[in-house]
Amino acid sequence: MLQVILKLTGIFAVVSFLAIACGGGDVPTQAPQNTTTPPEVSFGQPGGPIPPHAFVGTVTVDGAAAVDGTQVTAFLEGVPDSVAGTTVTDGRYVIKIVQRSSSSTLFADRKITFKIGGRDGSPTAVWISGAADELNLVVGSGAPPAVDAPPPVDVPAGALAISTEGDTLKFDQASLEAKAGSTVTVVFQNASTINQHNWVLVQSGTKDEVAAAGTEAGAEAQWIPRSDDRVLAKSGLLEPGGTQGVRFTVPAAGTYQFVCTFPGHNFTMFGDFVATP
Repeated sequence: MLQVILKLTGIFAVVSFLAIACGGGDVPTQAPQNTTTPPEVSFGQPGGPIPPHAFVGTVTVDGAAAVDGTQVTAFLEGVPDSVAGTTVTDGRYVIKIVQRSSSSTLFADRKITFKIGGRDGSPTAVWISGAADELNLVVGSGAPPAVDAPPPVDVPAGALAISTEGDTLKFDQASLEAKAGSTVTVVFQNASTINQHNWVLVQSGTKDEVAAAGTEAGAEAQWIPRSDDRVLAKSGLLEPGGTQGVRFTVPAAGTYQFVCTFPGHNFTMFGDFVATP
């Protein structure tokens, strides 16, 4: 009798399995997967995010490193409320100032000021999309004295002169010109009161590549790539108010570029150098 029951049980199990396999039962099915590819969002495209301006550096309050948790807030010229905020960790801060794509206020070339624990800090800066700067903030007794804009420099006869437009991230000239094969001196003046700048002559169309290579080379190389054939002439990295003459032989006839290779400055600080026949 037991054998008959076991046989009947086995037959019932087989029949049930076949019924399910043939669609006679409820078989769990895998939920359909969403294969829709999300749309790409490109920086700088209409409706897309705009690359921020990032700042990093130390924070000094009354001559000593700021304590952890000290509030750092950034303000944009013409905007009443703060545009970004962060706190100090291990005496340093990191802050990204973003112009939202929906904002009716354009940030470019506007002055940025900082408050540290609610107190006015220094120095100030100028906002530029995609830039990344090291800016050491100071408030109180350790704050550096204000720097006046330097007076124009005397330019020797036959030399070419170029300067920055104050504290904006721009040169005061869009182009320079000299005869191919001649020896020329370019007198570069950093007229900024807050920013370091350099003047670098490069092969046409390579300014951004050279600037990227300069960022990799680092501050110890003055943000200029070493032994780079694309670099034809260069100044050093000038402090605010500094001036330097760059003497070189003008390359073959054609159009070249000059640029400031300090990280982020190459997007607006550049121009053409025309070598005439």
